[in-house]
Amino acid sequence: MKMRLIFLLIFTALALLVACASSDVNELTTGTIQRIWDENDSRINGAIHRVEYGENVAYIFGTFHASREGWFPLADVVEDALRRSDIFLVEVEEIGLGGVYFRQTIMSARYLPDDMTWIEVLPENAYNHLVNTLATWNVAGAWNNIYESVNTVNPLFLILGLENELILEHSNAKANFENTVDAYIANVALELGLPIFGLESAEQQLDIMYNPPFEVMLTRIMNLLPREEFMEALNGTTDLDNILKFYENNDFDLMNYYIAIDLGADIECTYVTYFREVIMNWRSIYYTEEIIRLLRETEEPTVFFAAMGVTHVIRSGAGEEFTDVIEQLELAGFTMIN
Repeated sequence: MKMRLIFLLIFTALALLVACASSDVNELTTGTIQRIWDENDSRINGAIHRVEYGENVAYIFGTFHASREGWFPLADVVEDALRRSDIFLVEVEEIGLGGVYFRQTIMSARYLPDDMTWIEVLPENAYNHLVNTLATWNVAGAWNNIYESVNTVNPLFLILGLENELILEHSNAKANFENTVDAYIANVALELGLPIFGLESAEQQLDIMYNPPFEVMLTRIMNLLPREEFMEALNGTTDLDNILKFYENNDFDLMNYYIAIDLGADIECTYVTYFREVIMNWRSIYYTEEIIRLLRETEEPTVFFAAMGVTHVIRSGAGEEFTDVIEQLELAGFTMIN
């Protein structure tokens, strides 16, 4: 499996249904979409779009679930939209606020249900591969001494945590994963005294990431590399620093190029397919439906600011196997205008 895949986990900060990249919106909607960002903006614009439906407006903004020194304030067009807005929408409310509830929900997703252990859940070959490979990662010391304390941990939770930690340890990205772009937007809403709502629940997002269909989990386990092999594989990937540069330079063409390489339909891997079709595409469709519902059902003229991982806003440019919120709005009947 190409290891650049793991980088995408960081900005998508990350439901159980497997769906293809097509909209479930049945009723065509009359409205407009306008691209209001410019690739020559000197500051981050997050591929921001303005969507209008009757007297209601939604700004669609692509975040990165991290930040670097000098990223704030954002581009003028984004800062203006923030201060025109009445209601703020983020992927999960508690993510934007760094809330206690989300952290508690993460902890509950950390373990297998009903105190089950790996040997009870996994077939023998997957169990042996997981135990033997994790031994090379020096998990909290000598493997034999800590097995009893970790064998109830959800394998995906453990694998993703170890791999992401190693990626960050060997990256020159100098990224801040506390003061994220999402947190910046949530703080603007708090300063203005305006409400913040989640487009999805914490349970749904964590279910997607850590409780996929069983065959997806098995594929991910069997693709776990020994630590040194993982390090070698990283040497041939796009560094996190470059991905952050694509975002801060508003270079979404390059971002789409690497998305197509990492998650393209030509990659025959159950986990990659799940990542592309559910973690990315299905959630883009879900976000679109929530935004359309709010635009339709809100009676008083209201301006929404919807912030989500940038790959949910501009990913369709990576190829026909990908979709995003803007494309889904067009499929639902919204018209793109200059």
